[in-house]
Amino acid sequence: MTEPASAAPAQYDADRMRAIAADLAAHGLTTHLTDSRAGLDLTATLSPSGKREAEFLLDEDGYAELRFWNPPGTPPAQVTATAIRALQAVTGTAPDPGPRPG
Repeated sequence: MTEPASAAPAQYDADRMRAIAADLAAHGLTTHLTDSRAGLDLTATLSPSGKREAEFLLDEDGYAELRFWNPPGTPPAQVTATAIRALQAVTGTAPDPGPRPG
């Protein structure tokens, strides 16, 4: 009996990664595409004036990260609201609002 063949994971090729980098650069981000033995990686950085930078990272397998600076002392409700907005933006779904006051 043979094992079912598993589908190869979809990957971004160099042309698609360059197109993504160009589009991000057109929106004001500084981009860097790395082609190494480990694969293709794209880093895009937004450096707003007077603030720490935010980064978007994407690899050829489609794994993506969004990193940003959250200043110490930020109120918990603001941290939570920012996290919820970011998650909604990438998933298109609203997280459970949690328990409601009774």
